[in-house]
Amino acid sequence: MPTRKPPRSAIGQESRPRRQAAAHAAFVLGAAYVVTGSVNQACVEAGTSTAVKELLARAGIADCTMAPAADMFELGIDVQVLQRGSLFPGRAGWLYRLYTEHGGLDELTDAQRERLERQVLRRGLPDVERETLAWLAEHHPEAAARAATDRRFRMAAVFRWYLGQSSRWASDGEPDRTVDYQIWCGPAMGAFNAWTEGTPLAAPEHRHAATVARELLTGAAYHARVGQLRLAGVRLPAACADYRPGSSA
Repeated sequence: MPTRKPPRSAIGQESRPRRQAAAHAAFVLGAAYVVTGSVNQACVEAGTSTAVKELLARAGIADCTMAPAADMFELGIDVQVLQRGSLFPGRAGWLYRLYTEHGGLDELTDAQRERLERQVLRRGLPDVERETLAWLAEHHPEAAARAATDRRFRMAAVFRWYLGQSSRWASDGEPDRTVDYQIWCGPAMGAFNAWTEGTPLAAPEHRHAATVARELLTGAAYHARVGQLRLAGVRLPAACADYRPGSSA
């Protein structure tokens, strides 16, 4: 389902304790460990580019959307990606609409073809088609044989060229294709950024995987202790439940 913009109360300062306590809640429910995703992609050790890490570090909780997946394009399966700073979601969605509305590349209107070549592919359509078919012939001969006779399958293969390249451009930090970066990302990235705002972890160059993991686990232990004190009858100010990165230093 498309990501809906959360109500103001979910973004405001008062929601911080609930986000911080997510790991603690998982452990209370019996989890042996918690798995993080988008947050790791913004860490120093991640294999993606510095440009992507900077975009992730600025993401808000509502800055994600859904876009067609390259490996399941024809099935209409979507993945969650970063919307802020990228035109990829809109362009990928447009390609899928073209695929559902046409039986082949030869059915595109002149205006659609011009937009496809000038804005999305930034190359001539025949050039991308030849490159795509050559790649299929080398890696997936059976798919290449199908593309030779199935016009719609060939169109999907050409559109997947853009979806596949958009991930590589992001990973390599291709400066000329910044607006086409495909960056997988969920709302947890925005929640993490809100939590680290004003702390050393706000800067992507300080987000080492081990440091992030330590802060999350320390925060979980902190909330466990707060819960124990409250159960014992200790009245604590609301601010005491707001653990911030670096609070244990």
